Amino acid sequence: MVAFASIQYDFLFVYPKLNSIMPTADSSSYPWLYKLIFEISYGLDFINIELFFRGFLLLGLCRFAVSDTILPMASFYCCIHFGKPLLECVSSYFGGIALGIIAYRTKSIWGGLIIHLGIAWLMEFFGYANSQLQSFQ
Repeated sequence: MVAFASIQYDFLFVYPKLNSIMPTADSSSYPWLYKLIFEISYGLDFINIELFFRGFLLLGLCRFAVSDTILPMASFYCCIHFGKPLLECVSSYFGGIALGIIAYRTKSIWGGLIIHLGIAWLMEFFGYANSQLQSFQ
């Protein structure tokens, strides 16, 4: 699904995220160390996202509302994806539900964090790959 999304125009406009920091330069012109530091920093941001959404909103509040916190958490999670590519925004709702179920059943954010990081870095990878392919054309 990520490979299909990566050939859409709105995806190519957003990814790789490094282009949004310095939009006048092409990501292929950055040294590999700069890209690595950026991607590690980008990945660290997902720890905060998982702590808030699956940790606080889900696991923290499930003491009061049991599993009824999954759908509101997923809805709010989808809202932070507004302005991103359409397929990413729509899939974030269903992904939020899936990650919520995983966190609720395991009582941990680790599964969601690993999945979230994997998808995010896969989208970055396809963004870099597509920008390289476009530079050859």
